[in-house]
Parts: sequence; C-alpha cells; structure tokens
Amino acid sequence: MLRMLFNEPRRKDEGELLKANQAIHGYIELIRDIPVQERNPQERRYYVWCGSFVRSLDELEQSQYAAARYGERVRSAYLDEMDNNELDDYHRHLYFYKNAIIRLFAILDKLGQFMNERFRLRTEEIKARFSYFTVLRNMHTNGLYTELEEQLFRLKEQYEEPVERLRIERNLEIHTINADLLDDLLRVSETNDGSEQRIRTENIREHMQDLASGCEMTYHAVRLIFAYITKLTESSGRYPHDRSKA
Repeated sequence: MLRMLFNEPRRKDEGELLKANQAIHGYIELIRDIPVQERNPQERRYYVWCGSFVRSLDELEQSQYAAARYGERVRSAYLDEMDNNELDDYHRHLYFYKNAIIRLFAILDKLGQFMNERFRLRTEEIKARFSYFTVLRNMHTNGLYTELEEQLFRLKEQYEEPVERLRIERNLEIHTINADLLDDLLRVSETNDGSEQRIRTENIREHMQDLASGCEMTYHAVRLIFAYITKLTESSGRYPHDRSKA
C-alpha cells in the first residue's frame, strides 16, 4: 500500500514476516475446515481475530518501510539546515516511525489478549489492564504452557534493550502532552548562556535499528504463538485432518 508513495511495486513477503503470516494462515485453515454452521462462538471469534493480526502485521511493516525510506532522504543534522523538502521528509519519517511503534505494541498487546483468552490464563486477575509482557510474566511465574512460554521468554530477553527503548518512545508519544514541544523546550532551557539552541534531528539510524529489532521480535512471537496453537488445536481431534501429515 505505502510503497506506491515511492513508485515501487507491492511488497513480497519474506523472512520472519512471511513465516508469521504462514503460521496465522495455518490456524485459519484449520478453522475453515469446519463448516461455518458447525463452528462454535470461540472459533468464529478466533477466525476474525486472525484476520486482524494479518492486517496489523501488514500495517506495521508498511509503516516501518515508509519511515526508513523517508529517513534515507534526511541528510542534515539540524532542523535549521533543512530546506522545505527535506523538512517535509523528516516530518514524514517521524510520522511513520511513531506510527510503527504504536502499531508494534498494539500487536503485542493483542497477542497477550489472544493468548490469555485462548489458554484461559486469567491474567486479568493479576492486573486488570495487562500487556503482552504481563501475560508472559504470568506464564513464566506460574509454569503455564511452558513449551511456548520458554521460547517467548528467550525471545523477550534477546530483544529486551531495543524494545525497552521503543516502549519509552511509545509512552512519550501516547502519554505525554505534546512530547516533541516539551523536548524542544528542555533543549533550549539547558543552554548555559540563554541563547537560542539549535535543534538536532532525531538519530534516525539508531531509531530504525531499534524498530527493526522490535519488528523482528514481533513477527517471531506471532509465528511461535500461532504454530503452537495450531499444533495444540490439531491434537484436540475436533478438526477433520492433521495438515502437518497432509
């Protein structure tokens, strides 16, 4: 969708994004094997939920890509060095970068809600408004679904530092009133001589590296979760056949 902004063809899925989508579609196909009139309310709900995950992953990747492409056009270190075109590209970069971060954590929280409901983890009894990481902590502390939990916990630890930096960025964006303006005011107030301080651009390269790490973790988590749920579902005997043996 957003690649049209750069006169580029539609994306071809690859890597962890491809694996994540394949895992989701594997579970979707299991549900599709059941005639519509025979699906229970939970199966109908999960079917819709899966479609939401596919769309959300697509929107995350497209936002990440657009942020990177606009970021490549920014060359100046200070805002006052930019002409109007570069300044517009910088602002577009920031828009898609922040949009990607918000979407990333939204997907993780949806995953937490999905696992909590699918596995009946009762995380809401620990914390009414819980996140993906609260669900993981619940599983880890109480030894729930350990095969999946151990994989997700290792994944969390592997990406902990960049994801924590992204989390701080997300919190500033959605919980702080006009965070950009406050940052600018703080920069000005920290000057010793009271003169106007030049405003530097964000560190685009480091930010995009963190975002890439966060996306990789998210895609990998989706793949692990849906592959596990598919295996668990196939073993229940409710579905017409085991696709892994087809």
